[in-house]
Amino acid sequence: MTVLELRQVTKAFPLRLLRKRRGLKAKDGSTSVQAVKQVDLALHRGETLGLVGESGSGKSTLARLIMKLETLSSGQILLGGQSIHGHHMKDLQVYKSVQLVLQDSASSLHPRMLVKEVLAEPMRNFGAKRPPEIRALSVQLMRAVGLDESFLDKLPHQLSGGQKQRVCIARAMAVRPEVIIFDESLASLDPLSQSSIVSMLQQIQRQQELSYLFITHDLALARQLCDRIAVMYQGEIVETFSEWEEGKLKHPYTRALFATLEEHMDESSVENAEMELPYELVKS
Repeated sequence: MTVLELRQVTKAFPLRLLRKRRGLKAKDGSTSVQAVKQVDLALHRGETLGLVGESGSGKSTLARLIMKLETLSSGQILLGGQSIHGHHMKDLQVYKSVQLVLQDSASSLHPRMLVKEVLAEPMRNFGAKRPPEIRALSVQLMRAVGLDESFLDKLPHQLSGGQKQRVCIARAMAVRPEVIIFDESLASLDPLSQSSIVSMLQQIQRQQELSYLFITHDLALARQLCDRIAVMYQGEIVETFSEWEEGKLKHPYTRALFATLEEHMDESSVENAEMELPYELVKS
């Protein structure tokens, strides 16, 4: 069953804004730059779909479009077969069904809020009113992400990087979403913390049939966690695949990524290796 579907999704930014932010100039006289170009993508129930690509390829813009933090230029985004834009679906319905976990867990948590307050806030926003109900669910969430109940009374500065990210994941789960988007959520963690959280996410997914959209530049991590991989290059999805066999890869950029993966990884450390994506694809 498809829970999230993107149809011909496009996002263009006015060039005048990008000139101010990044000093970009148009070579062809155009007045806008397409960050996302006619993307078609489907995420199924209980699936982990990896979105891989270099910095600036449009991955995070795509996540922001799904979360309605950016407006579509054209195309459709469907949640459970229903458009999330226009009058079809209220924002709160979208935010309850789709949650986002960012890379920087430290800035995602209010420094003066106890963990129990961090978890209680979204619950109250989406209907949980009684303190006993909120407390019971908070304890369940802590256990689900591998933290003791005592962490509910801690402040963010008392937590390690991995523990902060677990709290962010628990907060995302607090409203019982159908989809969680991870935007480079494990990138700043050490390999041991990454491996531990990956195992935790897989267990939670099996228990709750959650769907994950996993945005990453770490190909080894994507290979370990994801059921399918969508490769994004210059704003487009150039290939989607589920088997890591070089002979079955069609697009030159995907083959370049695969070659880089094989070059930089020793067979004995596949799950812990991380490397940079090739930023330029030489056209033959």
